[in-house]
Amino acid sequence: MASLSPVLIAAAHGSREARAQTETQRLLARVRALRPTLRVEAAFFDIHRPTVDEAVAALHGAPAIVVPLLLGTGFHFTVDLPALLGPARAAHTLAPHPLLTEALVHRLREAESHTGLPADAVILAAAGSRRPGGNDSCYAAARHLSTVLRAQRRAPVPVRPTLLCAGPEEARSLARTAQALRAEGRTRIAVLPYLMAPGRFSDRLAAEADRAGCLCTARPLGAQASMARLVLARFDACARLAPAGNRAGAGVIRWGVPGVSDKAECR
Repeated sequence: MASLSPVLIAAAHGSREARAQTETQRLLARVRALRPTLRVEAAFFDIHRPTVDEAVAALHGAPAIVVPLLLGTGFHFTVDLPALLGPARAAHTLAPHPLLTEALVHRLREAESHTGLPADAVILAAAGSRRPGGNDSCYAAARHLSTVLRAQRRAPVPVRPTLLCAGPEEARSLARTAQALRAEGRTRIAVLPYLMAPGRFSDRLAAEADRAGCLCTARPLGAQASMARLVLARFDACARLAPAGNRAGAGVIRWGVPGVSDKAECR
């Protein structure tokens, strides 16, 4: 008897901003367009419903894989998600991944096209996390992006992470990061939001970038082809761990997080 294909539950942060909700739905529309036979449901960690546990319960035991639409391993991933999974399995967060780097490059080129000038430095600006290790994916994304840009442009392009809401050891302002880059001789600084959707953080970044005299500010990652492919890549990697409906792949641990897959395919 053929096993049921898991349902993809895309778990977004949740925001009071209508723009963020619209962007999330646009991303999921792209996911559905790439794989029309796959059932894709939305869920939220905060503000909106259904919550992750409600979305899982609504399936009445049907197999499901929760793909967190998160860029870091902060509180939602390490604390909220394991408590909400129920019988579902969880994929890894979206970062780090080559498709994420591809999406960042796309947003950078898009922003540069409006100025007619290429950036000679990039500030990768994230909301940040106060949890230990919660910002590691942002640092990794900055390294990967710098490597790709150097190869594409045949010249070094420094990419510096800026964390708006990190702990005191990691927090750094966009203005100070821009100032440090200018001290290194960089004059065309692009700000690249390490965010999933527009909202108060992206507005704050744009305002700070303008005050700091940066060349341009890109749009958040949001609904684009590479991000839709990334969501499916995370889903597929988790689905390969065990046959649909088989809980053998669940309950393992990543970074001490019960229920979140620690298999190599989910990295």
